Amino acid sequence: MNPSLLRGQSEEGSLMPHGGSEGLDTGASSGRSTPIPPDAPPSAQSISSARRQVRALQKHRIFPTVEYAARFSHFDPRSEHQDFRGFFSLFWIGLAIMVITTMLRNIKDTGYPMRVRPWNQFTINIWELALSDGAMVVSTALTLPLHRLFRASNGWLRWGKAGMAAHSLYQGGWLIFWVSWPFLLNWTWTAQVFFTLHTLVLLMKMHSYAFYNGHLSETRRRLSALDKPGTVSTASAIRYPSSKSPLGQIDRDEEGRKHEDEKESLAQLREDLAIELTSPLGHVTYPQNLTALNYIDYILCPTLCYELEYPRTPRVVKSELLYKILAVFGCIFLLTITSEEFILPVLQDSASRLEQVESVLEFGLVLAESVSQLLFPFMVTFLLVFLVIFEYVLGAFAEITCFADRHFYSDWWNSCDWLE
Repeated sequence: MNPSLLRGQSEEGSLMPHGGSEGLDTGASSGRSTPIPPDAPPSAQSISSARRQVRALQKHRIFPTVEYAARFSHFDPRSEHQDFRGFFSLFWIGLAIMVITTMLRNIKDTGYPMRVRPWNQFTINIWELALSDGAMVVSTALTLPLHRLFRASNGWLRWGKAGMAAHSLYQGGWLIFWVSWPFLLNWTWTAQVFFTLHTLVLLMKMHSYAFYNGHLSETRRRLSALDKPGTVSTASAIRYPSSKSPLGQIDRDEEGRKHEDEKESLAQLREDLAIELTSPLGHVTYPQNLTALNYIDYILCPTLCYELEYPRTPRVVKSELLYKILAVFGCIFLLTITSEEFILPVLQDSASRLEQVESVLEFGLVLAESVSQLLFPFMVTFLLVFLVIFEYVLGAFAEITCFADRHFYSDWWNSCDWLE
């Protein structure tokens, strides 16, 4: 097995993925290769061989994808970054003090611990928002029948011809419609922000699914055509530049071999194409993934990059899932407190004071004071938004889908410049 994909303990902390060895049943495969008949076409033999090889060693893929591994998040207690837990706990202690102080002040001023005004923002049009969001998610499923149409076509609708353009037009129309929807219905700003962000997330997921499967459909088409090599090109497979190299550059050694060795064997070409059609874990081969269940699973998985197969955990940890869900609502509660008590009053006060300024100097002083008062609440808001999205929302969906790679972010707080 690929040690960087499936390992008991990684350098960043790891989960034991479901199907961590060939002998384990993953639900997608028995872990053993099904024998193929001796008279099977060369393309079928290449795929069978590729599935065995990928289980033993992941080779450089033609289309570069994210390398998924079974890992913990930085804030998980099981992570090796436990020396950061003290600052993490101190952060929550500080927020608890802020909430208690705010509630005591509200009781003194109004007789109630919480203000009612901000909570109305979350309850207005909530059913319209839920139904619209569900309809938007369902509308992305049209990607699957469209891809099946492109894959079945041998004419101008195939992916390498008009299929890519047709799906791009569908994505553009889909984006324009759903981005306009909350503004046409005149929703509150909180609903508009949530719906727009979810629209962009679904657009990226839909794009990744369509274009990666489109690439695989053309790869499969070429592999099948090599069963009669006299009628098709036998040039080596074109490898896309990886994210680790500058844009537009391809591995020099491979380019050198391509030009110097025109005699690359047909068997090697079949092997390269067959490996491209096989998942990194070696249990799924295109087009076995073109099912409704696979698409639903991908929509729920906390990733924007489609892959034929992801590393999984053995089961859902219900206590962990409950903790993540409660943390989501807790962070939303803290965000509301921060904006209502420390951001909106400063903005309202500065707006009224700026209307009464009589000189440029006074304008600058009011503006500087307002910005300085907003720096800390904005920093707290940024950290809470980061936590609720990348740690708790994505963590909850990872637990629901048994998605083993919880490494949704790196230690950006240790960065020394913007490039890092």
